[in-house]
Amino acid sequence: MAEVYKAYDPQIGRIGAIKILKDSLIDETEYLNRFLKEASAAGTLNHPNIVTVYDVGKINELPYILMELVGGETLADVLDKSEKLSYSAIIEIAMQIASALDCAHIAGIVHRDIKPENILYDAEKNNIKIADFGIAKQENSDIAERTQVGTIMGTPRYMSPEQAKGEVLDGRSDLFSLGVILYELLTGRKAFDGQSMATLTLQILQEDPPPLRECAPGVPKGLQSIINGLLNKKVAKRFQNGRELYDALSKEHRTLQDQQDEQSYLPMQVRWTGIMGAVVGLVMIISVALVFNVQRKLLTDQAISAGVSLATFIASESAIHLLGEDWIGLETLTDEAYKRKSFAALTIVDLGSVVRSSTDKSLVGKPWAALDSTALLITRQDVGIYEAGEGNSSVYTFDSPIHFNETRIGSLKLSVSQAQLAGVMSVTRRVLLVLGISVTLVVLLAAYFLNRLVARNLLLVTRTMRDYADGNYSARVSRSWKNEFGALANAFNALAEKLQIEMHREQHEDDAEFPLAEVGARLVADAELSEPEPELEADAATDAATDARQKEGEADAEPLAEIGLDELPLDDATVIQIRPES
Repeated sequence: MAEVYKAYDPQIGRIGAIKILKDSLIDETEYLNRFLKEASAAGTLNHPNIVTVYDVGKINELPYILMELVGGETLADVLDKSEKLSYSAIIEIAMQIASALDCAHIAGIVHRDIKPENILYDAEKNNIKIADFGIAKQENSDIAERTQVGTIMGTPRYMSPEQAKGEVLDGRSDLFSLGVILYELLTGRKAFDGQSMATLTLQILQEDPPPLRECAPGVPKGLQSIINGLLNKKVAKRFQNGRELYDALSKEHRTLQDQQDEQSYLPMQVRWTGIMGAVVGLVMIISVALVFNVQRKLLTDQAISAGVSLATFIASESAIHLLGEDWIGLETLTDEAYKRKSFAALTIVDLGSVVRSSTDKSLVGKPWAALDSTALLITRQDVGIYEAGEGNSSVYTFDSPIHFNETRIGSLKLSVSQAQLAGVMSVTRRVLLVLGISVTLVVLLAAYFLNRLVARNLLLVTRTMRDYADGNYSARVSRSWKNEFGALANAFNALAEKLQIEMHREQHEDDAEFPLAEVGARLVADAELSEPEPELEADAATDAATDARQKEGEADAEPLAEIGLDELPLDDATVIQIRPES
């Protein structure tokens, strides 16, 4: 329908694209009206995801639109290459389209031809711009009123059911088309794959695309629900406007982003709780070990002191019997002492190292084997303490001399089991471990909930910042804190407020500079009244354009006369054709 050229205007230093209706279609009222309607529709819109129109006009009955030049490719190119985009990238694309459509719908404009070819895509920035409002419907416009019920306009594969039936359309028809595009981006296959117009129309009207859970099982359930809502055959059950869709997508995007963040790093409440638990656990282990060792030493000293006292007492009581060789009396003393169960074994030996009395009757009268000197632990009050065995079977043996009038007449061997001491130490160990674990768990729980509170506050601020970054410039941190979080929230709110005021000021300045809505309306009126435009000098325009092209070093560009623009003066613009538009 039109041809698009790349242009550079040295007066303002701006590169743009000029769209010109083909000569063969100038006399076709339908195409002329569609072209002028695009200028009128796009000119009324000011949105970062809609191609910006800088100027519109008509020279020598040849209409043109000067718009921004958008690099990159279209979503159709992405689909043709079977290029898989991440779920996050697809949601961001959908959010941008939803926001742009909402802007158009609020202005009373229904695009009616939302398809991958009309969505320009910058892969590096993951940014899109909607183009080609050629068959857009403007509410309350004369041209729109002449589009009668029953007239089908749009690309068949992306039409809504009501569009396929030729019914009156509103913005929800564009949202259905967006759902078809998103389905293709997620699955890599057509939502409606009919090969003929009749089959395709029947599918759109009566059949649902294969479920996403079967075609692309990895798609998040929330996103599946959004796509299903967009593709609902009943208009009333779809999203009712772009803002409603944007909010749903934004929520899903935040959820997906949170999941990705949690996978990319360890959450604060887990990380700091783990660190705190490790520190407290280490301190508790050291503390328990120290307390246990001190307790063990104290109990061991107490057991040794008790054993020394008992051995000394029995030795003094047995001295008379040993000196008088009263073996029966000595045996009676040994048996009576053993009945108290305060020791494991008792043996009395004379100076000749012969056993004279023992709790082990098999040893009486036999030579006594000397104790292993390497097992000597300590000597206290002339009593040697030896240790034999390990664990609960270990035994302390007290070797106490027997004196009479300070003369040594024999020795006493008293064995005390450490089983009781080991039992006490075991109980002590368990108590200390339970205490240490309990303290560590309490600290862990306290640290977790404290860090969770901190993380929740940070997440609230982070989500507000993301909302702002996604285009919700009225987003603010509504909660107030009387701490550092309050200072952070106040700083962000102040910054957001200042930026919003600045953006409003710049937007008003831009609107004052480019009153495109009035220009577009004037062009439509001109087309209907068929008022001729004044003729301009073609030669002067051609010379000016050629001079400007040479200034910019584009000597290799085609001459204007060769590309059919020799009668189109465009001030000092350098123009080269980049592609014809069908």
